[in-house]
Amino acid sequence: MDARQRVRDFLKRFYENRPKDFFKELDDSERGMYMVMHMLDGADGDTAAGDIANTLGISTPRVAAALNVLEKKGYVKRRTSETDRRRINVKLTDSGRREIARCDKEIFDNVEYLFDTVGEKDMNEFIRIASAINKALVIKNGERAAGGSDNKTL
Repeated sequence: MDARQRVRDFLKRFYENRPKDFFKELDDSERGMYMVMHMLDGADGDTAAGDIANTLGISTPRVAAALNVLEKKGYVKRRTSETDRRRINVKLTDSGRREIARCDKEIFDNVEYLFDTVGEKDMNEFIRIASAINKALVIKNGERAAGGSDNKTL
């Protein structure tokens, strides 16, 4: 497995297994914009604003707020659908693609640095512990476990 794929796998597991209550504030403030841009980066052509909310599992007001900020920064462009005037289509701009590439590089560089300094084994142990913390909080709060994990025990 190449280094970039290792980093992607780690980030996916980290996001799925992080203690959601502990990171709630960070998620609420940042999740919208970065995740919206990432989704648009992988889309073919325009994407409906409502589809963004459904795919990412975030509210339509959060999507609207993220799109307002992203549009002001020049990262996305919104336009009304030519076939359905009720539908707003969104597309990532070239500037938005450059910003996603910059963010991804920074994240990948940081995780690779952690792999090199802390060690991949310890980083994976961190994921296991974060998963256990998340499961404990889910049980405490009576919620259904969200996200996947290979860790079956607390």
